[in-house]
Amino acid sequence: MTWWSRWRADIAKPEVPTKRDEAPFLVASALTITVAALLSGPSSAAALLLLTPAILAFVLRGLVPQMPAELFAAFVVVSATLAVGHDADLQVALFLSPIMVLYVSWHLGSLTRAVLITGCAAAAPILIATVLVPEADILWTPWASANVFTFVLGRGVRRQQVLIDQLEQARSALAEQAVAEERRRIARELHDLAGHTLAAVLLHVTGARHVLRRDVDEAERALLDAETVGRASLDQIRATVSALRTHERGTDRALPGSADIGVLVDEYRRAGLVVEARLPGEVTSLDGAAGVALHRIAREALANVARHAPGNHVQLTVDLDAGEVHLVVVDRGRPGVAPGSSEHHFGLVGMRERARAIGGDLEAGPTADGWRVEARLPVAVSEHRASEPGPS
Repeated sequence: MTWWSRWRADIAKPEVPTKRDEAPFLVASALTITVAALLSGPSSAAALLLLTPAILAFVLRGLVPQMPAELFAAFVVVSATLAVGHDADLQVALFLSPIMVLYVSWHLGSLTRAVLITGCAAAAPILIATVLVPEADILWTPWASANVFTFVLGRGVRRQQVLIDQLEQARSALAEQAVAEERRRIARELHDLAGHTLAAVLLHVTGARHVLRRDVDEAERALLDAETVGRASLDQIRATVSALRTHERGTDRALPGSADIGVLVDEYRRAGLVVEARLPGEVTSLDGAAGVALHRIAREALANVARHAPGNHVQLTVDLDAGEVHLVVVDRGRPGVAPGSSEHHFGLVGMRERARAIGGDLEAGPTADGWRVEARLPVAVSEHRASEPGPS
């Protein structure tokens, strides 16, 4: 970007409108300085008339939020300069310019415009002392310095306000991100819980329907299993809602982990799903986030098979090697649902999010005769050591 484009961009920066609560201070400052100037020495009606535009400029600045800074400055500087040039005893009125510079440098986004206005305000005392009333021996240095000082002060206040606005925007963005992440977490929890529950219940109900006419006792057993799964899931839903409402994580019920995968597999086997599982002992004793994610991904993968291909044969394999746990769930029998199908959309998204949340990855897709889910999850050192058997 060239200096010309930077300068044009600076000139185009917007001006912050005056807030309503600033109006009383602006008007009070103008009136106080004007009264002090009139009381500092003998004054005439002409001098008061010359100061009137400056007073009106402060009033308009407070009442009209969009009043241009250049118009505000012109009224104040010209009015104060003419009044003091007419009557040197009114030099206290020059305080109007530093107050104006403070507000202009505070509210102007453009540094160029603020510097030009400050330069004009600082040049006014020099003009008065050297041209209009040189015989009055007015010291212009303090007045010019006062304008420069309030300019620096105003820019500092503006910088602070900009930082506050940026901090507020960042806080709002973080709050929105936290809300979105919490909604995704709740969606994953409800999807995993409801999907697993309905898949297991449907398997039991389907089994009961198939044997109802041949074996009433077996049908009753299947329906009792469905009822048991439904009641257990209702308890899990209540526990999940309770966990979402509590503020102390220590009161939450422990989440299912890798130790519960065997129970999960047995539950689907009782429901009629053919599952061949290989679960090494060091994997089933895995603790922490990896164990929870492993259980949730395995549960969702089995639930998908139960929903879409309950007649398929399932192979579930878990291995632990080099600080990484490797889960593979493959079903064979009939082709799986296409990857773009909405039936698998939320489940796949949830599984991938769980894997990525702890630094892992997950791949899933259809095979020639079923579906394959493969996840790799990192295991923390403490979790790995906790899973190793102690000395005998």
